[in-house]
Amino acid sequence: MALITRIAFYLTLFAFFIGQLLRLNFLNFSFPLFDLTIVILALFNLLDHQFKFKKSAQHFLNFIIFSFFTLIINLLFFKFSAVSFFYWLRLSSLLSFFIFPLKLNSLDLKIFHSTLAAFIIFAFLQYFIWPDLTAFSSLNWDPHLYRLVGTLLDPTFTALLFLFIILKLYFYFPIFLLISLTYLALALTYSRSTLLSLFVVFTYTSIKSKKILIFVSTFLIICLTILLLPRMPGEGTKLERSSSIKAKIVNYQAAFKSLSISPLFGIGYNNIPQLTNNPTSHSHSGFDSSLLTIAVTTGLIGLYLFIKPFSFELKKTNLYWQSLILATFIHSLFANSLLYPWILFYLSLEFRSRNLSR
Repeated sequence: MALITRIAFYLTLFAFFIGQLLRLNFLNFSFPLFDLTIVILALFNLLDHQFKFKKSAQHFLNFIIFSFFTLIINLLFFKFSAVSFFYWLRLSSLLSFFIFPLKLNSLDLKIFHSTLAAFIIFAFLQYFIWPDLTAFSSLNWDPHLYRLVGTLLDPTFTALLFLFIILKLYFYFPIFLLISLTYLALALTYSRSTLLSLFVVFTYTSIKSKKILIFVSTFLIICLTILLLPRMPGEGTKLERSSSIKAKIVNYQAAFKSLSISPLFGIGYNNIPQLTNNPTSHSHSGFDSSLLTIAVTTGLIGLYLFIKPFSFELKKTNLYWQSLILATFIHSLFANSLLYPWILFYLSLEFRSRNLSR
């Protein structure tokens, strides 16, 4: 079984790299190959662990059980949707890696790191060779222009992955050239939420390590980034753009209105597509905040159960893992990043070594 799990892991890494470029269709529902490989990997990993888990993982299991309960309860109010169930299955599969950590060896981790390197290289190639992705609007993607988006076709989520890589390099492999190249890739996404997350995380690191130079350096680097980033055609390269801010405000208002439908138990994960009027959009399944998405779908009880394991880990782990959690939660205030499959999968792999030094 361990061999099959490892093969499934390698297929998942391939799908991780391919991102949104390879999508499948089932029951008129379009989803990336990565979603399918995640579910398969979770199944074999579960069998490999023989359903045995540490008591500390109970927090994640509580949310999975409760979210399934709310989904079933809401069958009384919403029609059964296979798509909603698939969303729940994907999220549960991703959270299962926190309950049953993948059994990886040094070679597996090297291949994973190589996948991340290839991810960055392709992103640079996309930016310099194919910077105009406005044609993707016909496929219901945002028409990004002169922004680095990589295989995820989304600069915001891509940037957060780059921030994760920067944190990994900073804490464990402090090679200036690699950190600089990764930061350049991050900057070229023009993701303001990620720059804010970076600033908050390294400010936190500066306070915890009592090194004021970290804060000063981070502040100066971000200021220089804002001044030196090229202002190319398209609103996306303008960091002072306000249209997206207004859109988020409208989005948050819609989220709070949806939360009022069932504030304690939510509408079921993930019945949000049944509330939206744009089922073809790739972002119709969540709001521009992971916390609001969780609150709307599983209620305030579900939100508490979802946050609890991360806050619990935040108190007792090393500075690197704390930085990852902090970055993700700050970022998730402005994007649905905490529920994004690539983000959760990365966090689950790092969760395995959260008690290491640093």
